[in-house]
Amino acid sequence: MVDYPEPVTDLIRRRKSWRSYRREPLSEELKSSIRGFIASLDPPPFGSSVRLELVDAPLHDRSWTPGTYGVVRGASHMLVGILKPSDMAFEDFGYCFESAILYCTALNLGTCWIGGTFSRDYYGRAAGITSGEMIPVVSPVGYVTEKRSILDSVFALSAGSKNRRPFSDLFFKSDFSTPLDKQEAGEHAEALEMVRLAPSAKNKQPWRVAAKNGGFHFFLSRSTGYRSLFPEVDLQRIDMGIAMFHFSSTAASLGLAGSWKRMESSHGISAPKSLEYRASWIPQL
Repeated sequence: MVDYPEPVTDLIRRRKSWRSYRREPLSEELKSSIRGFIASLDPPPFGSSVRLELVDAPLHDRSWTPGTYGVVRGASHMLVGILKPSDMAFEDFGYCFESAILYCTALNLGTCWIGGTFSRDYYGRAAGITSGEMIPVVSPVGYVTEKRSILDSVFALSAGSKNRRPFSDLFFKSDFSTPLDKQEAGEHAEALEMVRLAPSAKNKQPWRVAAKNGGFHFFLSRSTGYRSLFPEVDLQRIDMGIAMFHFSSTAASLGLAGSWKRMESSHGISAPKSLEYRASWIPQL
């Protein structure tokens, strides 16, 4: 269980994507705190090779953060996520990266998941990636400005992050034919609500969850043509990892013990062909 200084549900609700920062570097104490948190993280659910690095991105006389093509302004530090591709690496990556993002939120620092508009070469050199490693996503870390820049406002508006799907569109009873309501979800309702609130690329919310025999089975609903935009980085599987972290960290905070498994089949769940089984949270009995 990740240890935060305040309830993880409060952090999930409070965090917003921000691309406009004050030109104020983080103190050495804050940087040390973030790096210490990263070093203390347990291995991800499926044991993939994932590492996170907080790197400096000096502004010098520029207003925009280097390596971000002018999209991020004022931030002097970047959280860089690195993985070695494997079967569940993207889910594990999203799981780990979101845990660090929420820790930065607890420190009252701004962040923003960035999967496209950054230079992988620039941050690869800064983070010292080695052969076989890749950088799927980065995030600026810093003190946000009082108002967003015009470009930041455009990104925030186009993302549509305030327009989350309703609970009944995402969560189902065992065969995806009957929606699961909050009352039926019982003690797991809050964990599912945190999944609903999870950030995702273009706010696609690609996760669908079926509840069966006490377990929760996560399926991916891919957006048509979306993978072709980022052929090497499966952003929607990273989104799945974020949702998985929200679920398990919230469940743990409520005293609901369980673990992630990947079943050989979809656990006997009848799912539409458009859905791709990814993982299951199985309660500890």
